[in-house]
Amino acid sequence: MIFLLMLLGFVMSVLPLRAEEKKEYKGAHLKFEQSEYDFGEISRRGENKSCVFRFVNDGNEPLVILSAATSCSCLKADFSRKPVAVGASGEIKLVLESKKVDKGVFHRVIQISSTSVGGTEILTIKGISKD
Repeated sequence: MIFLLMLLGFVMSVLPLRAEEKKEYKGAHLKFEQSEYDFGEISRRGENKSCVFRFVNDGNEPLVILSAATSCSCLKADFSRKPVAVGASGEIKLVLESKKVDKGVFHRVIQISSTSVGGTEILTIKGISKD
């Protein structure tokens, strides 16, 4: 009997933690798998480099990416302007023009504006540019 009471007490203490793990949003919510990408070493004489940031709309309304403002003319962002349904995923592709990156360590940011209740999201890329 004591064992059953202890087990019941444990279960009751864990249940609220489980409920808090899954947040519910009132509106669209943009959730990225990762928010940073490291290109490592790149050659300024080489081909353009690209990376993809995947995301999911874990809110309860459709999500629309409005813009992706880059911090440098060396970056171009490509994304769908169609609404992303609840539970659906999407991606933002970034292309880095290696010849436009200054030699040395680089760090660039991309500001993502959307209809997400979370507001603006920031993505970052980094690496080392060599001749």
